Order: sequence, then C-alpha cells, then structure tokens
Amino acid sequence: MYKLYLEKNITSKDLLAKVLKENNIHDKIVYNEYGKPYLKNNAIYFNISHSGIYTALVIANTEVGIDIERIQMPKNALLHICTEEERKLINNADDFTLMWVKKESYVKYLGMGISYGLKNVDTIKIKDFIIKKVGNYYISIYGKNLK
Repeated sequence: MYKLYLEKNITSKDLLAKVLKENNIHDKIVYNEYGKPYLKNNAIYFNISHSGIYTALVIANTEVGIDIERIQMPKNALLHICTEEERKLINNADDFTLMWVKKESYVKYLGMGISYGLKNVDTIKIKDFIIKKVGNYYISIYGKNLK
C-alpha cells in the first residue's frame, strides 16, 4: 500500500514536513550510509524526488523508491546508464525518460541511489514499477507488493 503526494513549487523538506504533520508522525529522521532518509521509530517508509516545478513524495508500508523527471533526451546518456538490450528499445525522449525514472526509483528503493550504478539496473527484467505521467513528466515508484 502506498500514497503519492505531488505538489508544485514546494521544497522536498517542506513537503515531507507537511505530509508527516498530516499523518501525525513526529519521528526523528535518520539517514543510511548512502544518505537515504528514514523515520527512526516508525514502520512507515518514504522517498522523495523533485524535477522542475514538481516535488513528489511517496509513503508506504514497505521500502519504497520514487523518481520524477521531465521528459527529455540527454546526449550520450544512453551509453552510461542503459544495457545494450535497453538501448534497442529507446526510440525517443519518452522512452528514455521512462527508463531513467524506473532505474532511479529502483536504486532509491535499494537505499543506495545512483552510487549503485544505473547501468546495473535492467528495467527489462525488473518488474513492479508503478508509472504515472503528469504533463511533461514521468513518475516511477518502485516497491515490493505496492498497490
């Protein structure tokens, strides 16, 4: 189970504070060795991402990762983040951005961020992504058994 919060023109810190207050959560935020934030004494998990005017936050009852990106096709990025099989599936900026948000939400779910290596994430083999499109942005949420 998860809940997505998406707001314009708000910082990650302010959106998190607002959502925690709305849900009556007053736990201290701690960080793992890669910088992923957690609630110290709570069984609620969260993750945050921002791009352009949007900040996206997801809370869940299990480990979770989220990414939001404006649809674009950065030059040379295909070689650095995609497997050979993934590169064959990318025909335009939509395809690229969708693959990017999947990769990033997955490594954030792992708690390691991009230090894990985006090329190590094969979005063809990994399933369970929840994908949303808002205007010119894609959002990917990754977690086990999210509904």
